[in-house]
Parts: sequence; structure tokens; C-alpha cells
Amino acid sequence: MHDHPLYFSSRKENDETIVEKSIRQIALDILLETDAQNENAQDILNRTIQRKNLTEKDKAFLTDLVYGTIRWKGNLNYIVNQFIPPKKFKKLDPEILLTLYLGLYQIYYMDKVPDYAAVNESVEIAKKYGNLGAGGLVNAVLRRAIKVKDIKYPDLNIKPVEHISAKYSHPEWIVRRWLNRFGIEQTINLCMVNNSRPPFFIRTNRLKVSRDQLLKSLEKEGISASPSVNIPESIEIKQLSKPLDSLESYKQGWFQVQDESSMLIAHILDPQEGETIIDACSAPGGKSTHIAEFMGNKGQILSFDIDTHRLKLLKENCLRLGIDIIKIINDDVRNIGKYISGKVDRILVDAPCSGLGVLRRRVEAKWRRTQKQILEFSKLQYEILDSISKVIKHNGILVYCTCTIEPEENHQVIERFIENHSEFQLESVLPFLPEGIRQIKDIVSDEGFLQIYQHLHNMDGFFSVRMRKVGEN
Repeated sequence: MHDHPLYFSSRKENDETIVEKSIRQIALDILLETDAQNENAQDILNRTIQRKNLTEKDKAFLTDLVYGTIRWKGNLNYIVNQFIPPKKFKKLDPEILLTLYLGLYQIYYMDKVPDYAAVNESVEIAKKYGNLGAGGLVNAVLRRAIKVKDIKYPDLNIKPVEHISAKYSHPEWIVRRWLNRFGIEQTINLCMVNNSRPPFFIRTNRLKVSRDQLLKSLEKEGISASPSVNIPESIEIKQLSKPLDSLESYKQGWFQVQDESSMLIAHILDPQEGETIIDACSAPGGKSTHIAEFMGNKGQILSFDIDTHRLKLLKENCLRLGIDIIKIINDDVRNIGKYISGKVDRILVDAPCSGLGVLRRRVEAKWRRTQKQILEFSKLQYEILDSISKVIKHNGILVYCTCTIEPEENHQVIERFIENHSEFQLESVLPFLPEGIRQIKDIVSDEGFLQIYQHLHNMDGFFSVRMRKVGEN
């Protein structure tokens, strides 16, 4: 996910010529739909921007309102509870509660928004959804918030879980886990990073262009960008002046949007020209297409996924990037026996996971995840590894990765797999990482695992292991 409002263009054929609703009202509609549909805010926001005839300034404001309010929802909920008695709070309609969140987010976190504008617009919205009493309540709470900017939180030393959860806007069960592992200071840093805007990287398509050529093209197109010191094909976009998909370099397939943590996985897999490779959980295809680029678009990649919509994106990306060695299979990779009779050279398992390493991109994920789901993911991850282990050649490579930082989904899955599959042996990922990454302290563990923490390494939280099949099943 990217916080930049120009990430997708508005589609002119669907434009509404008049913006009938205020930006704050549109933000509320998106938040209500996100909760009701259990859908990603990013997808709903992008659809909304494509439908509306918004200025670039309005897109930026809308994006900040939506993502910011979701990121800080726990903190905003705590603040509302300081100003409204419990009985009254329980009776609040979702529309009024979310209107309060939006108003408070502007007052506490958006310095450029005048307090009076946040209050007046919120009151008008509340009146549309409730009665005059709802408008009065919103008015009273927000005016009180303006006067009481210094909120009192539970004592950090006595109630660290409650303090960090309320002040830094994370569910208590996540805070409790991290406190046990990282201590107070690191847990606060981790929460703060999760509440920040993520950096924006693209991957050069080296089948078509060099990084220097791409940088020159971006400069001509008015895009502020710089080469990454970490990964040779990576470029950081500093500022977009126009929609990404309107760029000629994008249309020509010169790059793919991908975070640097994710880019490292193809390096660890180290695919070679002419090989047969499986990408077990592939959509929307950032890693599949990167693997194809490593292979010089020669060989075969079987890309499995159960998500039809995301596989459609993979197909579109392949066409744009000029990649034709990827065969898309819309099925659960645990059914791999139906599609493979022989053995393959390498397999990547980018496993479904809790996503707790990428919370700054998936803003609603922390409010939807549960402790129980971590154990469910762990079971699924092991089942996927167990299923695909049979179709790797002798001396073949298996790479496992997740975008979470939780041990049950990372180290513990691998420990169990190796214990039950003595035909596989661990290999350190270090020799396969780009030189810039190898210089980063503690990014590879003593066991040779890649372990990226978002608060320590300024990259998405990620985990990866490389294994070689040295025996038979």
C-alpha cells in the first residue's frame, strides 16, 4: 500500500463533473464501507478516486484522512472515551463515532487543517446522519478536544500494555506480544513506525532497461526519484507529480512497484535461465515477475494463487513487463499434484500470513487480526511447505518467506518442517543478498535466516529462509 494519492489515476470516462460531497464526507463513506465490507481501505479509496473528479490537493487530503484515521483509530477511540460517558458512548451510531474519529484526527494530527474547519464540517456531517443532538454531541466533543490537547494516558511503568495500546494505537494483544519480546522502548518504536507513511520503491525491469536509463526517464517525466543503495534494481520515488500509471515508463513496462524487502526474495531464490520454478502463492506477482527477470525470461514459472482478482493483476503485469514464461494456475498450491508430474528446480513459498510486518501499508490489518489467526496461519504455512516438498528435484532449492515478524509463523514453522523433512538442509541467505543489504547490522540471524524488522531496518518487516533438498522424501 502507498499513501500517495497519485498512485492510481482517475479514469476520465467515469468522472463526476461536480464533487457533490465534501472530502470529509467522502472519507467517512470510505471508512463505513471498509468496516461494512471487510475490504481493504486501499482498494475502496482507489475506486473512489477513480470515480470522482478530484483535484490533486483533494486526493492528498482524502488519502491522509482515510489512512490516518484508520492508523490512529485505537488512539482516537481512547480520546473519545475521555470526553463521553460510557453509557452514551455505547449508544453511538457507527456514522457518528467515525465522524468523531475523523474530526479528532484532524485536530490532533493534521497541523495544516484549521480546528474550526474540522469542527464545523464534522458537525454538518453528524447532522445528516443523526438528529440535532448528534450534531451537538460532535460539536461539544471536538471543541473540548481543542482545549484539551494533552491527553492523560495510563501510567507507562504501571500499565505498559494499556499505555502503549492507547497512545500508539495498536490492539492490546499485539502490544503484549511485542513487550514480551522487545521491551518497552522497541515496542513503542515498532508501533510508531507502523503508524507512519511507508517509503515508495519501484523495481527496474532489467529485461527492458537499465536503472540509469529509468532514472533519466523518470526525471524527464517530472518524477523525483533516487537510486537505492541497498538493491541494484531498486529506485525510491520521493515525489510523484502525476499518476503512476500515466507515466510512459510505466506503460512501457520499465518498472514494477515493489518494496525492497520483497525484492530480496528473488535474490535469495537465485533462479537461473531455463529452470522450472514454482511460485506457490504468487498474486499479484511482484516476486513472480522479478524471478522471470532474473531468468532472462527463459524457462518456466508456475504461479499458483486462489485469488482470481489478484491473478488478473499478475496477468496484466506480465503483459506490460514483457514476460511470457509465467503460467498462471488459479488453485490452492496444496493441490499441486494435479498439475505437476515431474520435479522442479526451485520453489518459492511466499506464505499467507498475519502481515504484522507490513502494518504501515495494510492500515486496517492490526484491527482485524487475532491471536488465534496467527496459529491458524502457522498450520496453513506448514501444510503448504509439506505439500510442495515432494515436487522439488534432488539438490533443488526451497525458499520460504512471510511479511510477518511473529515466531509462530517464521522460525517455528521452519523448525517443524526441518524436523519432519530431514531431506532438506538450511542454507544461509547471506551470500545471495545484494552487497548493500549485507552491510546492514543484524539483518541475517545466526541461523542464516533473513529477519527484517520495520523499526530497526526501515524496510517492511520480513522473514525468509533458504533450504536445499539433499535427500529424498
